[in-house]
Amino acid sequence: MGLALRQADVASSVVGHDRQRRVGSDAKRLGAVDREHWNLPASVEDADLVILATPVDAIKETLETIGQDLRPGCVVVDTASLKGPVMTWAAEHLPEGVHFVGSNPILRATPEGSGGLDSARADLFRGGLFCLMPSSTADAQAVKLTTDLIAVLGAKPLFLDAAEHDGLLAGVEHLPVILSLALMETLIRQPAWRELRKVAGPA
Repeated sequence: MGLALRQADVASSVVGHDRQRRVGSDAKRLGAVDREHWNLPASVEDADLVILATPVDAIKETLETIGQDLRPGCVVVDTASLKGPVMTWAAEHLPEGVHFVGSNPILRATPEGSGGLDSARADLFRGGLFCLMPSSTADAQAVKLTTDLIAVLGAKPLFLDAAEHDGLLAGVEHLPVILSLALMETLIRQPAWRELRKVAGPA
């Protein structure tokens, strides 16, 4: 996202933060951010838009940490693939006047590279979808800012509610994982597993 924002020249400044200092330095060297800040609360001060790209289990703590440092009118967008709990945490930990828009980007192409910064490119989201779930307190300007961001990325918005989103994602992402784990459990319990394991590689 940082690469696309800087390429489009629509942000006065793109500030990055990561718990691993090396990641922030690499992002700056790659040109994804104008500067990186080691301190999370300081990195969001005076921001118009904050994008959280963290695992789901880190979002609650992140919202708790940054809540008091966000200016009124700031828009916070997450990118998690599970929305129900995230929407609840945002309502609990973001102050009045800060607008939350839940999102989940759906890529149309498999990223190249090994993931993370190795896969970063400005057109990564082009042609994809962004599932959007504005909170009940997000105003029209917050939603417009988010859809403008999506347009800059070359993607299209798809408005859903959190329960609908989570149900759809359960079918295409979570259920296949559960079924594959159940299949592995079944195979491992079979007498033939002694032979099967010889040809079962890491993948």
